[in-house]
Amino acid sequence: MKMPALVAHRGQMENYPENSLPALEAALQCGAHNVEFDVQSTADGVLVVFHDVELERVTGVAGNLFEMPFEVLKTIRVSEPGRFPKNAFSEPVPTLNNVVNLLLRYPDATAFVEIKNESVDRFGVDTTCKQLLKEIEPIAQQAVVISFHKEAIQYVRDNSVLKTGYVLEKYDLQHHGFAQQLRPDYLIVNHTKLIKDEAPWAGDWEWMLYDITDPKLCCEYANHVALIETRDICSMLKHPLFAQKP
Repeated sequence: MKMPALVAHRGQMENYPENSLPALEAALQCGAHNVEFDVQSTADGVLVVFHDVELERVTGVAGNLFEMPFEVLKTIRVSEPGRFPKNAFSEPVPTLNNVVNLLLRYPDATAFVEIKNESVDRFGVDTTCKQLLKEIEPIAQQAVVISFHKEAIQYVRDNSVLKTGYVLEKYDLQHHGFAQQLRPDYLIVNHTKLIKDEAPWAGDWEWMLYDITDPKLCCEYANHVALIETRDICSMLKHPLFAQKP
């Protein structure tokens, strides 16, 4: 049985605020060969590693990324108050450049860089994706650009040699058609959307599923998918099913 490789979903987010530098570095330090993180844009066009447009869930501070310049955002700390005790973490929102510099210290790690729909829709495909490609150029050999946004994936395919991954909103015939048009290197979907006991669509792509924290559940997808995203990669890597993987 060939087990899928693991991807740290927003870093080691089980123990650290998601998409924070400590979450990403913790995943890399415990042996993750793949990390995934989200990219949004501030009001003045600074690309930051952040999932939501609204700040409150991750920072405890009310505000909207699209209405906030980076000079203000950089004073706000990532803490995820709904998950962690008060004052447990006090990290700034990382810029994409911060994370690129981190990854340069881990040249064997692959980064799945997700450009979020909201930023592409707000600031435009050309503007957002052009800047993204420029900023990740130092890690081009280890980067895969992923998105739910079809036009963003097409832009990356047309304007770079980077690998791409298309994240599916739905697992249906329409999205299968989109995948066939885009021809990404990876198709990515929440594992709960797949049809039980049926192999996922065959194609020139590889599959990545999210978010799974049960090593035994991964066995159900062995030999069918290449990658599994997990919020708790450090624990998963210690499990006997994965501990023997090179």
